[in-house]
Order: sequence, then structure tokens, then C-alpha cells
Amino acid sequence: MKALISYLIIIFFILYEHATLFSQVELNYDNNETVTYDEAISLYQKLSQQYETAKLLTYGMTDAGKPLHLFVISRNKDFDPISLKKKNKRIILINNGIHPGEPCGVDASIQLANNILVNKSGIGKHLENTVICIIPIYNIGGALNRGCCSRANQNGPKEYGFRGNAKNLDLNRDFIKCDSENARTFTKIFQEWNPDIFVDTHTSNGADYQYVMTLIATQHNKLHPTLASYLNNKMLPALYKSMAATPYEMIPYVHTVDKIPDNGIAAFLETPRYSSGYTALFNTIGFITETHMFKPFKNRVLATYEFLLQLIEFTNTNAERIGQIREKANQETSLQKQFTLTWKLDTTKYDLVNFKGFEAKYKTSEVTGNERLYYDRQAPFEKEIRYFNYYLQEKTVQKPAYYIIPQSWKEVIDRLEWNGITMKRLSKDTSLTVEAYYIKGKDTGKQPFEGHYLHKNVEVEKIVQAVQYYKGDYIVETNQSKNRYIVETLEPQSVDSYFCWNFFDAVIQQKEWFSPYVFEEKAAEILEKKPALKKEFEEKKSKDAEFAKSDWMQLHFIYQNSDNYEKTHNLLPVTRINEPVKLPLN
Repeated sequence: MKALISYLIIIFFILYEHATLFSQVELNYDNNETVTYDEAISLYQKLSQQYETAKLLTYGMTDAGKPLHLFVISRNKDFDPISLKKKNKRIILINNGIHPGEPCGVDASIQLANNILVNKSGIGKHLENTVICIIPIYNIGGALNRGCCSRANQNGPKEYGFRGNAKNLDLNRDFIKCDSENARTFTKIFQEWNPDIFVDTHTSNGADYQYVMTLIATQHNKLHPTLASYLNNKMLPALYKSMAATPYEMIPYVHTVDKIPDNGIAAFLETPRYSSGYTALFNTIGFITETHMFKPFKNRVLATYEFLLQLIEFTNTNAERIGQIREKANQETSLQKQFTLTWKLDTTKYDLVNFKGFEAKYKTSEVTGNERLYYDRQAPFEKEIRYFNYYLQEKTVQKPAYYIIPQSWKEVIDRLEWNGITMKRLSKDTSLTVEAYYIKGKDTGKQPFEGHYLHKNVEVEKIVQAVQYYKGDYIVETNQSKNRYIVETLEPQSVDSYFCWNFFDAVIQQKEWFSPYVFEEKAAEILEKKPALKKEFEEKKSKDAEFAKSDWMQLHFIYQNSDNYEKTHNLLPVTRINEPVKLPLN
């Protein structure tokens, strides 16, 4: 009998320890505290050890010198993404701590993982058709750079991480350019697991209002039409409805069009530099949760928890349909002919949404003595406001049959390989007639942006010419489900193209020049042999006073229009072949 009692006592303490896992390293969001990086990883390690349906995987390194982890919950104990896809499981990827000063998702995901694994309130059933993948903390360097005060507008927690990573990069601007080791490792995780649904957890800045949770969904106009229709008509209505049944009713992200929400809010256009803009290139439906900065940290954690839970439940219930429409989107993308490179907000079209806000008022600033804006929390309101949720195509392009990339541009080729783009290589030296782009105009930032002087408003001139290529140069066929990634990175006018991110800046710099005193005689000979050029030259002198006064400008004009001028200046090395041809390929 004593032995039986002792055995039962042992079992009781094992079960008690199991049920109170977090008592050892508590989730103290009740006390306005968030876990440290080491505490978060320790908690996931314990869950991985205790449950056969969970595994903490280690991927590549980050700029902080620590590896990026992925915590996977799989009901059938299968942790192979290829095998899981064959079993028709939907994969949800949750990314936390990209901005470690916004850690509500870090704590919420730990709570969620624990509750799913212990099957609290029966929520373990949501794993029947889904697999949950959680990046505990993405910006590890920022999480280690912990302090109290860098988020000047935010209500807690007491301590938190810093926005910049170990290289002081904002990782939510790095998904296309991949300057950080973090982004390169994320790319590996994303391409390996190929998630159907993606979530990036954040805390917002901006106006004051009554909601704890706001949401950025992948901008529907730039999502594949089949996915966009499902997102708008089925998925988002269900998520807003289910969140309204919790204490954390949700509203679209409050991105004001004119100072205050009363004047309307606009859908945020997340281009591929951002997480959900990047994932949309691969027909993954993406969400960015934005909890409100002024609300207590505990409420922000719980609101994030509720959204993740509602999203998992919806995905599990609708797993078959989500898989079908995503497969259709991938198939159609491989055949798609036209792609949009830039978008602009349609200010003529909007929806009306019910909004619970606070009255915006003005008073004299104690600091400046001028009028300042404030929101009066003693004056709440509920009314309809305009929601500008539509974008128009601005610049479009017809895809070619092939892009050709000389092997010398390794940084671009590497990024294509990281993203699983199928490429072939020329088997011998070959001259090909191609369509090429000359860069004719661009606006370049005067200050660095995330380590780059970003180009915008790029203008190009197309030319057809014969180009000598060499054995080993790369051919990219545009018959792939990842065509959007291919086109939007290689077409220079795309807002987040590799040209705009400076990967081809070497071609902008002219390499060969002339000495004016030597070129004088040759310039005269050129004008003598080219009457049309001479006429253009004389007209320019008569109409442009600055040009007429400058010997240098006049000689340079002639030089640029001579055979001496280098033909590769401003010539993009990525070229196009528009129709299928027979190529010598390995």
C-alpha cells in the first residue's frame, strides 16, 4: 500500500510539474514583463523535450552569432515539410520579434504552443489538418540589446529589445535584399517549409483609438486573384467575426490618409521588402498583427494570442479549400503573362467601416507653445469612416520567355538560388539577340536607407542587340510558380527590384573618359562626318545657354554620341528573350 501511495505521489508531482511548466520561467506579461531571448528558447526546449508532437529545430546563423530556431508542432510527429505537404497538411508560419521592442507575439506564441500541446480547452484539435511553425525571436541581436526606453511612445513592457539587429538593420526591410544573416536563414526556412499562411507579430505606432488589435492583411489587389477573392470574401470576414466574439475586437491597421482616422484610413501597401510583401510573391497569404502601443502589455499579448488561435482554427477547418486555391494560384502564376511592378492608391474608391475611436482635439503645447494634437479618451465615439482598400496598377510588364544573367553577378544569382528559382546554364559561349534595358532616369536617395541608396522612379529604354554570352551564364525560364519573385526582382522598374537596391550600380558609373585637349580634333572630325549630329549639336547650343557656355558639356555631348563612348554605361546586365528559342544548356 505504501508503495502504491508513493507511486501515486510521484505521478502527481510529474503531472503537476507538467501542468505548471511556466512556473519555472514564468510568462510575466501580467506584470508588464516579457521573456528574454534565453528564457524563450529555454521554454521551447522544455516543450520539445516533453512532447513528441513538438520539435525545436536549429537553422542557420544570425548576425548576432546565434542560430535561428524554428519550433514545429505536428500532431502526427512528422517534421519533414515535404512529407507533410504530401499528406496535404496546411502549414502556418508565425514570425516573432522582428522588432524586439514589440514583443507581444513572443509571449503569445509561447502561451499558444503550451496550450495547444497540453490541449487546453480542447484546442489541440486544431492540429488535425495543420502544422504550426514558430520562429521564437527572429531579431536575436535586437532582443539581446535590451533596455527600457527606446520605444518612447509605447506602454510597456518594462524592458524589451531594440529595433535594429546586430548590424543595426531593420529586418522588416530586408526580405528581398537579404543583407542580414537573419534574412538569409529566414529565406531557407520559408522556402523549405513553403507555408500556406504567414503571420508577423508587431505593435503599432500612430493614432489613438479603442482597439487593442489591428491587422494588415496581404494587399488583395497584388495577391493572386483566386487567393484575393478567398481572403476578402471568406477568410477576413470570418477572422473579424471570431475576434469580435473575444474581448479583442479587431479593425484594419489604422494607416491614416490625413492626420487622424476620422478622415479615413488606407490599406498598407507592403512591398516585397516587408515580410508579408515577400511572402505574397510565393502565393502565401500573409498577415501582420499590429497591437496598439498604448494598451497594457498584457492585453496586447492576449489579443495576439486570440488572433493566432482564431487563424489556426480557421485554417484547420478550411484546410482542404486553402490547399486547392493555393495550388491553383501556383499553376496560374507559372502561365501568367503580365505582371504589375508598381501600384498607387485608388483615392476614388473606398469601403465604409465601423470605427471606435477617441475624439481628436487640439490644445496649446507646454513645450513649443504651438497647437498640438491629442486624443481625448474621455470622449469615445463610434462611427463609420472611409477605408481606402484598393490599389491601381501603375507600371506593368509582359514577362519574357527567359531572363539571362551573366555569371559575374553572383550576389543576384545567390539570392535567386536561396529562393528556389530554377536556373540553367549555357553549355558554351554563345552570341544571342536579346532585349536589354538602358537606365535613362532615376531618383536616388540622398541619405542611406537600410544600408543602401535606394533608387526610385526608374525610367528605361528598351533596345534589341546581339550580346556575347559565355559558358556558365545563367538562363531563368519564366514557367515557374515563383514567377512573381523572378519578375519583381529582375525588372528594374519594380519598386523592390535588385536594381533599385543597388545590386547593379556598377553599370551606372562610367569607366572610360577623354581628355578635352586631345579630344578637340576628334570631336571636330565626328561632327564633320555626322551632319545630323552636328545639326542637333548646333540646335542645343542655340537653345541651352548653359550648354553654349561650357566647353566640357559640348565635348561630352559629342563624346556620348561617338563610337568612343562605352556602350555598357547604364546598360542593365540582366536581359530578356521574349520568345522560346533553342539554347545550348547544361
